Amino acid sequence: MAQTAPDRLLTVAEFATAIGKSRRTLQRWLDEGIIQSDMKLPGSTGAHLFRADRVDEFTTEAEVQS
Repeated sequence: MAQTAPDRLLTVAEFATAIGKSRRTLQRWLDEGIIQSDMKLPGSTGAHLFRADRVDEFTTEAEVQS
């Protein structure tokens, strides 16, 4: 993956695509507490956001588990 600015934030859909998972899988992981977002926008339906530099963390972990 190309280098990204560490302060860039990705939506659930963008982050899911970047780590090779579906948006629904990522949302389920959030709901089940398997992962945590880096920021949540205000309100009960506020979007979860992830730091772009965390993509490597998830892709490296997936390669180790394979």
